[in-house]
Amino acid sequence: MSTEIEIHGAYEPRFEPVAKLMRKQIKHYGGGAAAAVFLEGKPVVDIWGGRARKDGTSWRHDTMSICYSGTKGITSTAVHMLVADGLIDYEAPVADYWPEFGCKGKQQITVRQLLSHQAGLHKLVHLIEKLPEILDWDLIVSRLAKTEPDFHPGTANAYQAVTFGWLVGELIRRVSGLTVSEFIDRRIAKPLQLDGLYIGGADTQMDRIPDFVGLPELQRAGARPLSTDYRVPFWVRSKKMRDLCRRGLTPRHAKELFSHPAFWKACLPALNGVATARSLAKMYAPLAMGGEIDGVRLVSDEVIREASEVQTKRADRVAIYPLHWKLGYHRTDAFVLDVPEAFGHFGLGGAGGWANPEHKLSFAFLHSGFPLTIIGQTRTVMMTAAVYESLGIYEGLWHTLRHGPIVDLVPKRS
Repeated sequence: MSTEIEIHGAYEPRFEPVAKLMRKQIKHYGGGAAAAVFLEGKPVVDIWGGRARKDGTSWRHDTMSICYSGTKGITSTAVHMLVADGLIDYEAPVADYWPEFGCKGKQQITVRQLLSHQAGLHKLVHLIEKLPEILDWDLIVSRLAKTEPDFHPGTANAYQAVTFGWLVGELIRRVSGLTVSEFIDRRIAKPLQLDGLYIGGADTQMDRIPDFVGLPELQRAGARPLSTDYRVPFWVRSKKMRDLCRRGLTPRHAKELFSHPAFWKACLPALNGVATARSLAKMYAPLAMGGEIDGVRLVSDEVIREASEVQTKRADRVAIYPLHWKLGYHRTDAFVLDVPEAFGHFGLGGAGGWANPEHKLSFAFLHSGFPLTIIGQTRTVMMTAAVYESLGIYEGLWHTLRHGPIVDLVPKRS
């Protein structure tokens, strides 16, 4: 006999499609989840449900979850705040702010190119000798500064899935004098009175972070030091695979790192941000409201317009889906429905958030379900459709296919 998933929190009755779909997703993917919607700067959905721990502990009001690449949306917002402060120019070379960066063909890489994944600095393996080194900010940043781009900057785009965090994060640090963790706390989380938004330093909040379906239980107490004695299995013959094993870049060691407090303590602005759904949605709310809510201004309306403009529609060398890169954000469509005015960032397993200035709307969805499935990647896209359905904007798959506007999946050549 199937058990109905109980949804906690509150939502306006018209947003029943959001609660209904989240209930269905939790039942299908396991774990727990939370969703939040702000409309005209006010919360209209704040719900959660499911299981947070493998021991059966329920998802709570204050449970936070990893944003995966949705973290990049938070990091990018910090850059745009510095632009609004007059401290960063999108057209300026990154080396103007980070002099060591200006070598080996990187001298003219602009902030705009860096934010829109056109810098050619997407490769990761050569930066790491042993897996735990990704936790060493200064080490990785110094290696990135000496790296040669993989292509002439501006002539292609390749998703900087992991390197984006160090590249953009070091820019933030050089300009503001604050680490990304400090900037998020002082300039975003505290002014907006967010109840949970971290990039780094979340090791102190691990009781609020769930266990993840298909991954090891988090080591919340008594964690042993991370191992760096990586053995290469005798049956691995490929030189490339042996090199990855020697560096610890394997699923087994990645899982061990993910469960360790050191991972949650480290600042990885491309992938290890944690938040409550309401905090992530509230961070995007000012971006949907001309830059300000509740008397707190993050950016100007002019900066929002520029940050949300599509920079390239060409095929990406890393990402499969045509993401239509904006400045640190990407397209955030509903299921097959094109929503060009919206922007944000999704992450592994369909976590993330977005802002839609046209409708003064923001949304976030976070979960602990198993992330590594193709269908799972569509979770936030489907939840986005439910948000628009609640507002009468999305009328279902078949209506969209007949009447549009349909998502443009054909990459543009340049």
